[in-house]
Amino acid sequence: MNMRRLPLLACPILVLLLGVGVTARAEDDTNALVGKAAPDFSLATLIGQQVQLSGQKGKVVMVDFWATWCPPCRQSLPHVQQASANKDLAEKGLVVWAVNASEKAETVKGFLDDNHYTFTVPMDGNGAVLNKYFVHGIPTTVIVGRDGSVKAVFIGFGDGSAKQIDDAVDKALAEPAP
Repeated sequence: MNMRRLPLLACPILVLLLGVGVTARAEDDTNALVGKAAPDFSLATLIGQQVQLSGQKGKVVMVDFWATWCPPCRQSLPHVQQASANKDLAEKGLVVWAVNASEKAETVKGFLDDNHYTFTVPMDGNGAVLNKYFVHGIPTTVIVGRDGSVKAVFIGFGDGSAKQIDDAVDKALAEPAP
């Protein structure tokens, strides 16, 4: 084969591969779930209770994916704690789950104790739920509405994030139960 033709043959193949990669990435983003049924999952919590998303129909569920080693997660967790401890929101139907991303129970328990966090922590030991939700960066917060559909997704945490999440929770709580 003529060596000058090799780059010409490689270009269409490279374009095809890059095009497929871009398409797959767009579809494999947590934001792609907005408006769709939230993928169901069942996990054991840090204290051994079983939680299942489909069992929460009629409630709004804030699912926050996080890890102890993640600086933006550490920044977001006081907000997760605040939402979880808010009795008014709970009475309106808010459930808060901080799904831990594949860490050991001892690590998570020590971190929660050190920071006085009391929110419910489902343990995603093998990352299966993170994969179902296309989580590629943490924290990722997903608001699941009363009807079981994804209402909003927030990737990362920074200035204004707490208000945006609170607004999405309020909006989801304002929707009537199915």
